[in-house]
Amino acid sequence: MSKSLFVVLMGSVALALGGNAPSPNLCQQAKTVLPQLACAESANGVALAGDTARAQRLIELADAGVVRFKEYFGRQALRYAIAEGPDALVPSESVGALRRAGFPVVLPWISPKVYREQVEQSIRRGLTARMTGRPQEEIDAAVQKTVEQQTNPERLARTELATVSHELGHYWFWQGYWPKSTLSEEKHYGGPSPDWLDEMSAVLMEAPVSFNDRVKQFGQRYATYRADPQKADENTRLTVDLVNFLSETHPAHQQVKLLSQQVSGDLKKDSFKAMVFTGEEARKIAEGGARFYLQSAVASQYLIDRTGNRQIFARIAEAFARGETMAEWLANKEPKGKLPRDLKALQADWLSWLDQRFPAEPAKAA
Repeated sequence: MSKSLFVVLMGSVALALGGNAPSPNLCQQAKTVLPQLACAESANGVALAGDTARAQRLIELADAGVVRFKEYFGRQALRYAIAEGPDALVPSESVGALRRAGFPVVLPWISPKVYREQVEQSIRRGLTARMTGRPQEEIDAAVQKTVEQQTNPERLARTELATVSHELGHYWFWQGYWPKSTLSEEKHYGGPSPDWLDEMSAVLMEAPVSFNDRVKQFGQRYATYRADPQKADENTRLTVDLVNFLSETHPAHQQVKLLSQQVSGDLKKDSFKAMVFTGEEARKIAEGGARFYLQSAVASQYLIDRTGNRQIFARIAEAFARGETMAEWLANKEPKGKLPRDLKALQADWLSWLDQRFPAEPAKAA
């Protein structure tokens, strides 16, 4: 089955953020910026969209992420605003105005209509290249058939169970622990954290059904590796290399940057774009990126299990914000349960833990 990837990219942005100050009417504040959009609110933020039902659905998805952020980081997520223009992304000026109106985290989102348009554009690029020389009518029919398969409401709903809270998780993490930092275009997420913890913070925000699917996929890859490590391809071998995971740049970084430049040009300062990739475009990104997402899910379980602390991610983030490396954090005097205190021992313990976490299936009788 062909998959699609949703990517939010931002240019360089500098922010100074505070906590969530009390406010009696968040929608009233938000609609001073985008009065044409419907608004739904909770104690944690607002969602602006083309109609009230859509705004309410976005609030539900976001607030589920707020609960998970508190569970794993032990602090309140910064107040958010999701801004979804019905026909196009909201302009960057509106994003800045929402921040100034009291919403430190602003997530520009694409509506189902815009999502469908971007899916069609990506599919058309791929099929046009593959069907060179075929009649245009045949290409158009193939495009429409694939678009219908990838944009049905049930599929979009499953996608948004993961993506809305996932993308907010990146912002809550980065802006919560580095409130005065500046985004850098040279890094996958732009923030100062190592990519692995940035990605892990977002994966932890996903709905359980999405998170558990990542764990299942990791288990399948691990079974392939364990069956014959010598025959495993490089990506599969890297799946079990925890030390590499803790130091590498997100594997999808360069591919996302290259594809986005090819499709819509360079990202300007103080701007953003949201893009959907499908087919071959999605496959190129997923080749490396998928592994990183799966590792994020399972490595988070490892850290919780070995430390006995569901909020260990906050401790690591605080250490990184102080300027410590992962090796330095492992070696410092903070309690860490059964977690090894150096990277070499950590890798060995991780492999032992994986054998227990994903036990081999008994051999079937002949």
